[in-house]
Amino acid sequence: MTEERVAVAAIEAMTLVHDADLAPDGGAVAWCVSAVAGDTEAIALRFGRAGDQEFTQVRAGVRNTDPAWSPDGTRLAFRSEEDGDEPARLMVLDVATMALTTLAHDVAGRPVWSPDGRLLAYQAPPPDVPDPVQPYRVTRAIGWQDGLGLVDAVALDLHVVDVATGEHRRLTADQWVNGVPSWLPGSAELAYLATCGPDDWDPVCRVRVVSLDGTVRDLAQAPDFFAVAALPDGVAVTSLGFETEDLGELLVVGAEVENRTAALELDVNGDVIGDLPVPFTNPDPRLLVAGEDALVRVQAGDRLEIHRVALAGPPQSTPVVAGTFCAYPLAYAAGKLLYAKGTVNAAPDLWLRDLDTGADTRVTDTAAENAGLRGEPELIDFWVSAPDGPKVQAKFLRPHGKTGPVPTVLLIHGGPKSAFGHVFFGDAQLLCHAGFGVLMVNPRGSRGYGADFADAITGDWGVDDYADLMAAVDAAVEQGYADPERLGVGGLSYGGYMTSWIVSHTNRFRAAVVENPVTNFWSMYGTSDIGLTFVPKILGGTPETAFETYVRCSPITTAHTCRTPTLIMQGEQDHRCPPEQSKQFYAALRRAGCVAEMLLFPGASHEGAINGPVPVRRAQNEALLEWMVRYV
Repeated sequence: MTEERVAVAAIEAMTLVHDADLAPDGGAVAWCVSAVAGDTEAIALRFGRAGDQEFTQVRAGVRNTDPAWSPDGTRLAFRSEEDGDEPARLMVLDVATMALTTLAHDVAGRPVWSPDGRLLAYQAPPPDVPDPVQPYRVTRAIGWQDGLGLVDAVALDLHVVDVATGEHRRLTADQWVNGVPSWLPGSAELAYLATCGPDDWDPVCRVRVVSLDGTVRDLAQAPDFFAVAALPDGVAVTSLGFETEDLGELLVVGAEVENRTAALELDVNGDVIGDLPVPFTNPDPRLLVAGEDALVRVQAGDRLEIHRVALAGPPQSTPVVAGTFCAYPLAYAAGKLLYAKGTVNAAPDLWLRDLDTGADTRVTDTAAENAGLRGEPELIDFWVSAPDGPKVQAKFLRPHGKTGPVPTVLLIHGGPKSAFGHVFFGDAQLLCHAGFGVLMVNPRGSRGYGADFADAITGDWGVDDYADLMAAVDAAVEQGYADPERLGVGGLSYGGYMTSWIVSHTNRFRAAVVENPVTNFWSMYGTSDIGLTFVPKILGGTPETAFETYVRCSPITTAHTCRTPTLIMQGEQDHRCPPEQSKQFYAALRRAGCVAEMLLFPGASHEGAINGPVPVRRAQNEALLEWMVRYV
């Protein structure tokens, strides 16, 4: 086995925590942990007492996810799949007898227990869906969503099932994608979020309440509501801050909508980006309520912290988990917070914190199982600024045991309103273990450094962000970290955009890997699931009002100048940055005589190389590494 394949195999073989829940007594924990064997990723359900070395493993199917403890702590609801092609089942486990009961099929999302423990709410697609291999008609303004596909086929409805009798009740039937339900006090109503309305061309999300007889009422709407939790006299919601000019927010919806974090300037949810197939490391659609406070994750530069934010009275926030890591709140009960934390060199593990004493109890230790990763890279943090620009944060990962200038790959994050930080990034680790240094930069346009910094490139992509990235490369060379004659560059989404932009504006890199990029804003406007709203927002107008900006900021305009050997990787079911974006750029490079190849991933969505099927993830890892080894 080559050194490169050893590195790929080590990343692929990692044991990862996928999800978790805390029992009402604050002591028992259920969690899901994954392992790859061949082309299959198995996800096991485990449960045990926090701090104990022993745990029980449930073998209900190949993939067991989304555990939820019942209010009395005697049962676990979860989703289970026999294999990747079968719909998920809703199952309940009696933890005393280990008896398993199947309650529903073809379910999506996390099941939610009613406060009295009698009912389970869940999501499921409509019974009659279009057959995409037969002619079908689209009448929605936005017919496809990335990760979902044809919206008409996955417009999720809310259902409840009586756990004792198995009686089901469908609560919604309205062609919306209805999700993240939360029971209101009394077990008679559910608050939830409704997105992808049949007539919506812009990303408007409704907070709604549905009763057990199917009566629906609206509470509020906003572009990017993301999570909802019931309160005694209303609901709490969070927004992502992706579709607004603001930071992510925590709001309380009652008689009026009150923003609880605007005066605190907190970036709720945040997005310090990793590339492990772990759902909670992306913005996570859960909101924890602890008495009169909410427990939310907050981005602070290159870190994610957990803050306790008052839901009433004067706005106030207290950090409860913070450090040189990224932390993710997962569940709260009996004064205890179940959370995950990870670092640049370690995937997230579970911890239980007593919020009264601050004492931590470790729940999982996957780092001990991931011994195939040989030697941690050295992390070097530094700040740099382009001429007339602000300071931007950068990280250099130096391969274990290496000194002096090393061949270096500039990795560029997606977003752009996200950031690199103290989180395990698989591609970076893969390259380091193969002997490359990795440069990771948060240029202007990144998140975590204030709204002005994040909005600095609006209407002018490829200018200030390009200057910041090149300044960081220059600094890495000047400091003796990077070998200036052996440089590569790569990235996904916005990172793919900037990689395309870089290789059509400079020849200093010896290789480039472009993944699911934007290359032509004009065509993205009409083909992306967010094209009608996202593109005008970032470019300052629609194609008819800002045509020159669309042309100037599109890498396709200068693609004919590229001389850098470029590998383009593209998911064929990417509805965010559709395949036509890659195909246009590839055609332009080949006509210009540039060395270029294209690797397509059938069935993969925008982030399919991160959280898609194992063969897709493996192919991305192998291709990235092989291309950089070949040319750098």
